Amino acid sequence: MKNRVVWFLWLVCMAAGAVITGEYLFVCVLAATAVLLVVSCIYGVFSGRKVQTRFILPERSEQESVFQVKMGLENQSFYPVFRGNGSIHWENLLTGENGDKELELSLRGKKEELVAFQGRSNRCGCIRFQFADWKVRDLFGIVAFKRRAGISRDMVVMPHKSRMDLALLSREGFDMESFKFSKNRPGDDPGETYDVREYRPGDSIRQIHWKLSGKLDEVMIREKSYPVDEAVLILAEPGQEGERSEAPEAVAEIYGAVLYSFMEQRIPCQTAVYDPASGQLRLEKIETLRDYEDILYRFLCHSSIKEKPAVIRDYIKNPGQKSFAAYIYITGNPDDRENELLPREAQNVTVRRGKNAAHNGNEITYTDDYRRELGIRKTDRRAGYGTMDNRDQ
Repeated sequence: MKNRVVWFLWLVCMAAGAVITGEYLFVCVLAATAVLLVVSCIYGVFSGRKVQTRFILPERSEQESVFQVKMGLENQSFYPVFRGNGSIHWENLLTGENGDKELELSLRGKKEELVAFQGRSNRCGCIRFQFADWKVRDLFGIVAFKRRAGISRDMVVMPHKSRMDLALLSREGFDMESFKFSKNRPGDDPGETYDVREYRPGDSIRQIHWKLSGKLDEVMIREKSYPVDEAVLILAEPGQEGERSEAPEAVAEIYGAVLYSFMEQRIPCQTAVYDPASGQLRLEKIETLRDYEDILYRFLCHSSIKEKPAVIRDYIKNPGQKSFAAYIYITGNPDDRENELLPREAQNVTVRRGKNAAHNGNEITYTDDYRRELGIRKTDRRAGYGTMDNRDQ
């Protein structure tokens, strides 16, 4: 705007000088100025048309860790870009936080320039970077010409590795040991009794319950239990439409702490998480640290403050779904009643946000002080998310 005012005043002065004095010098200067402006605008029309942009950024980082973002701009034309400007817009899809970084650019012909800056996020979530408002100006910065940008890349900020006090989930009968064996079918594990019944022809003598048979004066058979690998299904709601930014972040941290604690204590479990490529809900086991990191990464990729709750409905409508002995459902919405859709014959524990902390039966309510209320503590293990190589996209 300033350049336009200066040039406008210059043209007015030259025109006024030519009219008042009648000197050809002012006319020549005015004509030369007009020619320069026309040439400058023509150059601006063709400048910056063949600029390719790309982001170079880590796939994931960790809360409160410094990360570096680079944007490469390759001018594939011989015409240099003398004046250009744009902005990098970022948004945390989980919490809704956003901001812009303004850029002033100049590019040489047939060269690539890298724009680098550092960032740091105190909140976990999927951060989307977009290059927008890419404009090229003429030589004198008077006229701006829009150029196509539209590139975007995502980076996931992982929460700190934390563990949770799982005893909180067992105060009302959530016995982890009992879920290691099926309640619906017998097996061959002598460590647990599935059922005691009367003798039937073909039963093994080794299965006779001698003590009970002596008391009842009948031959009684002790059936062994069938061990199960996926007794507990952990569900966390990534869609938190209309909630405060703290609510979805709390869900992500609690979900991560529960996953880590189950993995660390080697309790057989699975979780339902969306596949970023297909968008389909998939069941995954959590057995190793790599499983934990990949699952939490995929959860954050799909989490958004703009999405409606859907994880339980998508799990139920899956024709290949399995029945589990217990379900843990984590949500940030106090009015969320999606847990009522889960099988009633199973043990269901719901961890939800509310105004007051409470533990009523199989429902646990947490507040803004959820770390203390749920016994969530950071681990001593270094996460190392930020040490991953940058990806070029």
